Amino acid sequence: MTPNNPSYQRYLSTLKQSPFLKDSSIESLEALLSQMTEERWISKNFKSSLEVSTTFHFIISGRLKVFKSNPDTGREHTVFVLSNGDVFDVLSLLDAEPHDVYWEALDVLEVLKIPMDQMRLWINKYPIIHKAILYYLGERMRQLMDVATDVTLHSTLVRLATLLLKNVNGETQELELINNLPNDEIAGLIGTTRSVVSRHIQELKRCGAITVSRKKINVKNLQMLLSVAEEKHVP
Repeated sequence: MTPNNPSYQRYLSTLKQSPFLKDSSIESLEALLSQMTEERWISKNFKSSLEVSTTFHFIISGRLKVFKSNPDTGREHTVFVLSNGDVFDVLSLLDAEPHDVYWEALDVLEVLKIPMDQMRLWINKYPIIHKAILYYLGERMRQLMDVATDVTLHSTLVRLATLLLKNVNGETQELELINNLPNDEIAGLIGTTRSVVSRHIQELKRCGAITVSRKKINVKNLQMLLSVAEEKHVP
């Protein structure tokens, strides 16, 4: 990609803000961007790891669901929801093996991609990124540990309340990242079913913690939602 691309400065700005590229110089980011190509995934576009294992991707806009699926039962578990500034797939970057997950665009997804081998060469040329990669991986591992702990120790209602709290903007009290996701997608994030999520949403509505308008969850009482998440209040 050259600076003549109409979206060049926007892409460069997104790369600057990516936690994966924290502390990288403008020179190194420009060198990286010069090797990248643009790609758009339509909403609900679905890919296996084999389809993306040879390229490394940076999300510019949109949301991407990373999930595992049981082909015998059809059940899914959402591992992460990624958005602008996030990258995939870090594990394939590190060990050169396909990662046993699936990828689905929740919105129109705009990404920049680069061949894995070129990405590894860039990282070796600019070793300052090593620290940022460790921090990025550490944050992902912490999220996975939180999920494992929540599933083991807490009820589905508490897990739902916690999920909403983690994704609410404290100032506007509006949901971010998981806003406008259907109940089956929310269920995949907390390891349950759509019907259970629907029941808990009604319980949170009755206690005044949330409202629902046009299938969109709005946090009405942050303190009440926190009380439910901390198991101090049972709706």
